[in-house]
Parts: sequence; structure tokens; C-alpha cells
Amino acid sequence: MLPTSLGVRAVGLLGTLLLARYLAPQEYGVVMAASIAATTASSVTTFGVGVHLVANAEMSRAETFHASCWFLATGFAACLATMALGGPLGRWLGAPGLVAFLPLLILSTLLERVVYVPERILVRHLRFGRLALARGAGELFFTGVSVLVAASGGGAMAIAWGSLARSACRFAVILPAVNAREWLEPHRLRAATFARIIGYGMGVTIASVATVGMRRWDNLLIGRYFGVAAMGAYNYAYNLADTPATAVGDQMSDVIAASFPHVDRRRRAQALVRSCALVSMIMCPLSIGLAAVAPTLVDAFFDAKWSGVGAMLMALSALSVARPLATILESYFYASRRPQIVLWLEWASLAGVVGAIATASRTSVNSACVAVGAVFILRTLAAMWVVCRRDGVAMRDFLVPMIRPVVAGIAMFAGVAAVRASLVVEAPAMQLVTEIGAGAAIYIGLAWLIARSSCDELVRAVRLVMTTS
Repeated sequence: MLPTSLGVRAVGLLGTLLLARYLAPQEYGVVMAASIAATTASSVTTFGVGVHLVANAEMSRAETFHASCWFLATGFAACLATMALGGPLGRWLGAPGLVAFLPLLILSTLLERVVYVPERILVRHLRFGRLALARGAGELFFTGVSVLVAASGGGAMAIAWGSLARSACRFAVILPAVNAREWLEPHRLRAATFARIIGYGMGVTIASVATVGMRRWDNLLIGRYFGVAAMGAYNYAYNLADTPATAVGDQMSDVIAASFPHVDRRRRAQALVRSCALVSMIMCPLSIGLAAVAPTLVDAFFDAKWSGVGAMLMALSALSVARPLATILESYFYASRRPQIVLWLEWASLAGVVGAIATASRTSVNSACVAVGAVFILRTLAAMWVVCRRDGVAMRDFLVPMIRPVVAGIAMFAGVAAVRASLVVEAPAMQLVTEIGAGAAIYIGLAWLIARSSCDELVRAVRLVMTTS
């Protein structure tokens, strides 16, 4: 599963880089604003249904049917509201053209809404192979369709068509994998059942609004303070910085989140510490390595109109370490029936992002990127601190295992910088390959020397993930 995911994300990354050759930052910023509006509408109205389905492995079909009805009804209402508010949002951003992209993006959102409950059922049943297939095929469809439409002169509408193709593919892969009776078998609708689902999910919903805000609304604030073109460059840099997390971190987070409800409560905290240590062994080199090669990556794949992406990417690369760890910590809180902790952490983090960008608006967009990365790191550390205070875990139990991969990552960064300064290859793409190869060799060699036991445990864990289906 993991090698397939990496291959798919590599293709997706290549497609993302190719798109930059056909789109300008201004038009890319407009379509992404429309995409954020549609995604936000769906994300803030999940009402904790997904978490409820995964955390309650013995949920009856009657309750699952109630969850499905509630989820589909609220999703449809959210999409209608998005269409109504598209005009005011476009005027606020100085990008009235975003309304043209909403119909396709909302249709894509509705397909994802239908797929969501069956997808969570697959997670509950630990059927990660099917999920990986859906995600991988969807990303390939998005890449192929968006690049084809953009190359044919479709402009930024290529993103909307690609999103629709991805959602349609996921729809076709996931729905047949789940017996419709598991989530659509009719039962008499009861107010008490809806109240129980909504009551459980309200805290999750309020927290999810902040989570969406942290990952999406920063783009809108960048557009508001620095212009839609800066927002387009920022979104590109953010997506590239988040690539390791989406390619690898999310896969691992799904496995770990689904395992927490099955772990004895007395051993759950130790399982959390071990999971964070293993994830950091993978995500640290990917994140730091991406920051190291960012200047060369931009030279190789972007033209002059995207020149600002390099510095932004370097500043935002911390996302790929912080976000998967934060997701794992939040899954731990949900499995421990403490969603209120996630609520406070997420809203405090959103306030931090908004405040950081507003403060940085007086300086530069690069300062805003540094501030956003810092907030994500502080959010993860704060979640660890809460675990330590509530469950008797020492903070050093989290941090000490992470020191070795960080040290190896810093050495890798320095090595890549030295290679870039001393060995200049005429073709930027070959220079990038050289830097990646040098960085990988440095990290693997040093990690094997200073963290041999962690490497051995990581190899065993990766083999387990690869064979999970």
C-alpha cells in the first residue's frame, strides 16, 4: 500500500508541477478560492459523523442509517449555501470570477459527500487496501484530467474538471466495496438517535471548523492581505509542502487512528508515544529534505512568474512533520472520549494562524509562511503537553526519540546545501536529482548509525502497513 501511495503521489506531484506551466498565479488563486469555499462548506458540516463511525466499531445499521441521512441532508444544504455566498466571497477577495468555478466544484463535493460514510466504514473494518486504491486512482484521474484540460487551453477550469474526475473515480471505487445495507438499509427515523449522533458530534464539528480554518482559511487571508496572485503562489507552496504528509503521513495516521479503539486503555498512551516516534522517523527526512531542495525544485519546474514559491515552500515544509503527528494525537483524544481537548487545541491554533498572518501582513508573505509553519509545530507540541499532563507521560518520552531523526535531518539539509553550492549541474532537473540522492544517502547513513533500533522498528512497522488490506 505504501509504495503504491508514493508512486501515485509522485505522479500527482509531477502533474501539479506541470500545471504551473499553463496557469498564472492570479487565475490559480481564483480557482483555489472557489475550491476552498466548496471544501469548507462540506468540512464544517461533517458533524463528527466520520469520527463517530470509526470510534464506535459496534454501531448498529439503524444508527448508521441515521448518520447517513443526516450527513447527506446537511451536505446538500451546505452546497446550496456555498452557491449563494460565492458572489460576496469573490468581491471580498477581489476575485469575482470564482463564481464560474463553483458548479463543477460543488458537484465534486456532493460526490465526496456520498462516498464519505462508506469510506469511514472501510476504515472501521481496517480495509486500507481499498482506501489506498481509491485515493491513488482518484489522484491519477485528477492529474491526468487537469493537465489535459490545461494543456488544451482550458485555463484554471482544469482544476475544477480534475476535481470532478477525482471524486467520480473515488465514487466508483468505494461504493461497490461496501454493502449498501450497511449504511442505507432503511430504518424508522428517531429523534433520539439523531440527538445522540449530533450530541456526540457537536464538539467534533466545532473542532473541525477550526481544523478546516487552519488548512484552508489561511489561503483566503493571504489573498486578502497580499492579493490573489500571492494567494495562488502560497497555495502552490502549501500543497507542495504538504505532499509528504498526504502521501505518507495520512496513510499512517489512518492505520493508527483505527487501531486506538482496539488498544487497552492502560496501554494506549504508550502506543501513542511509540506511534509518534515511528512517524517522525519517516516524516522528518521528507519534510527537511523538501525544504533543502526547494530552491532547485522551483528552478527545475517553475518559470519566472512563480519565482516566489521557493522561499514559501522552504518556510512551510514543517507542515509535513507537524500535521501527521497532530492528527495522531487528536485520534488518541477521540478514542479516549475527550473530544473537548481537540476543540480547544484547534481553536487556539486557528486563532494563532489568523493572528500570525495578520501580524505578518505588515511585513511580507514569506514572513506569513514562517509564522504558519511555527503555529503548526506549536499545536503539535501543545497536544503532546496535554497528554503528558492528563495521562502521566513524560514530555521527554515524546521528544527524545525525535531528536535523532531531527539531527540526521539537519545534517542532510547541510549536506544538500553544500552539494548545491559546490556541484552545479547545467540542467536544473539533474541538479535536483543529484541533491535528492545526496540527501537520501546522508540521512539513511546517519540514521542507521545513531538510531539503529528505531530504524529496525520502523522497517517492521512499514512491512506491516504494506501487507495490511
